[in-house]
Amino acid sequence: MILTLCISSCIVLFTGGIALSLQMKEMKEQLIDHLVGLTSLWSSIIQNENVEKVIATKDTQDTHYQNLSEQLSLINEKNSNVQHGYILTLDINEGGVTPLVTSESCEELGMRVFTSFNAPEVFKEVAEKAVETKEITNTSVYKAEGTSWISAFSPLLNQDGEVIALLVISTQATSIDSFQKEIVYSLCLIFLIITIVVYFIFKKILNKLLEPVNEIISGINEVSNGNFQVKLQVVDETDLGKLMNRFNYMTEQLSLLFERLTITSRHLGEGGHNLRQSTKFEDAIDEMENIIQKTKILKELQRAEKMNAIGQLAASVAHEIRNPMTVVKGFLQIFKTKKELSDEEQAFVKLMIDEMNRAETIINDYLSLAKPDMESMERVDAVSLANKAMDLMNSFAMMSKNIQLETKIEEQICVNGNRSELNQVLINILKNGIEAMKDGGVLSLRVYREGSFGVFEIKDSGIGMSKGELERLGTAFYSLKEKGTGMGLMVCYQIIERMKGKIDVVSEKGNGTTFTISIPLDESQE
Repeated sequence: MILTLCISSCIVLFTGGIALSLQMKEMKEQLIDHLVGLTSLWSSIIQNENVEKVIATKDTQDTHYQNLSEQLSLINEKNSNVQHGYILTLDINEGGVTPLVTSESCEELGMRVFTSFNAPEVFKEVAEKAVETKEITNTSVYKAEGTSWISAFSPLLNQDGEVIALLVISTQATSIDSFQKEIVYSLCLIFLIITIVVYFIFKKILNKLLEPVNEIISGINEVSNGNFQVKLQVVDETDLGKLMNRFNYMTEQLSLLFERLTITSRHLGEGGHNLRQSTKFEDAIDEMENIIQKTKILKELQRAEKMNAIGQLAASVAHEIRNPMTVVKGFLQIFKTKKELSDEEQAFVKLMIDEMNRAETIINDYLSLAKPDMESMERVDAVSLANKAMDLMNSFAMMSKNIQLETKIEEQICVNGNRSELNQVLINILKNGIEAMKDGGVLSLRVYREGSFGVFEIKDSGIGMSKGELERLGTAFYSLKEKGTGMGLMVCYQIIERMKGKIDVVSEKGNGTTFTISIPLDESQE
């Protein structure tokens, strides 16, 4: 409403200002035209011979002077009491101008013949212009003795066509000032009336327009107080109507959210009854945080139960299968030493021994999961461990494919962990990297320090993994290899977790994989 009133005021003031300016300009032009015409008329009445004789005698008692004075006095009588006529000499200088003949009204204003008076610069400039051009000229509005004036100058010529004096008719421009004040007062009155009318009109319109907004605000207050059953009445399909529809949809969703939170809280334990009673957003946020925390705890419990089940399964497999497998493997090794076997039979026996070794490796992975506690922690030289692991994998890489191994050591680093199990983790991940590079490539192991951790970064240029494969990485019985069980990486994750470290994996399908293994630094080095 304030903005509308300001705009209306600006429009009224702008329009009034333009109207006032145009009206004043028109009035001023009319006054000047009237004054110029009057000056032209009286210049034809004045007898130039009388003027020449007054210039020669300079006697106010001379009949020629009296005749001219009477004629000039008629200007004031015939036209108005604000117009004054007088004749100036050509003596125009910085000291002022000198009247030659004056009317009675000019004498009342204090103008004396043959006595110079100081005139404004614009007066003298226009007078000089009239003498030079020998044409009627006029001034614009100027100030003299605290009054606004307009003057017109008509050159008086002798028989030889030379200018001998100037007929001047001056009129007071106070009528313009008074008219301007009347216009300003009228505009102020119109402005006040328009402002009052616009105020009441827009107040009525805005009240009608803002009625839905007030209803929405009232609904928001109700929702803030916990009342989600509030419904707004939609009366049209305007933008406000659509907003009210969305508000109703929001309250329905909030009501449904609180109801589901209540049910979830009841299923998880405490808090559901209190949440239904309070229906406050702060309580809902607190309850959601409790649910998230409880959900995390449940996931940890499920994971622990899963690991416990795998551990029990591993222990059972170790005791029930390991001994028969040892016997079978022993007899196979005996058969392999017999020279009576053909080459084909020797190959078959070797294949069976390899499969028995693979089965034994799987059983060892299960046994690693079944270990209830971590072995003793010790100071481990990360650089030495990394070099030994790469030496062990060098022959495997060269025999398998054309794979180049690179080791990058930035500084001497010692970590706090279990040497044998950390070696197992490095070998397992290095081996997976080699197997992922089917067409050869580069496998690098970088060791560096990052904060309070020593970091082993293993990077290959293999086939990489998708986002979905990354999410399932490290879970039991999930493997990307044809004969893999997924237990190797799961054991690696468990070992690093028990060392209070972490494993981060970054991979892109077709662009290789990077494993970052972070182990806490040894306290003495820290």
